[in-house]
Amino acid sequence: MGKGTSFNDYLITRLQDPEIACHFISQAIEENDSDYLKIALGDIIKAHKVSYISEKTGIGRQTIYKMFSKNGNPTHKNLVAILDVLGLELTVKPKMVKA
Repeated sequence: MGKGTSFNDYLITRLQDPEIACHFISQAIEENDSDYLKIALGDIIKAHKVSYISEKTGIGRQTIYKMFSKNGNPTHKNLVAILDVLGLELTVKPKMVKA
């Protein structure tokens, strides 16, 4: 992070990278905290500009804000559409069993 760069500006820049965004979301999922996951997804969406995500998905800006608010509950269809614009996708993998 360059001198004079705020952490928020740094985070927004980094979250525009799909690899970084993927790790950020994965960490939220590993924490098993739905509020944290919504915050993480909201931060990534804000990093890409809500208006851009809205334009590309056809989902209204206010709807996007509501989906990722504390009481939000995005549908699978909307989540997949947003992740697609972000260069991400949902995947499922076998659960790791502790030995």
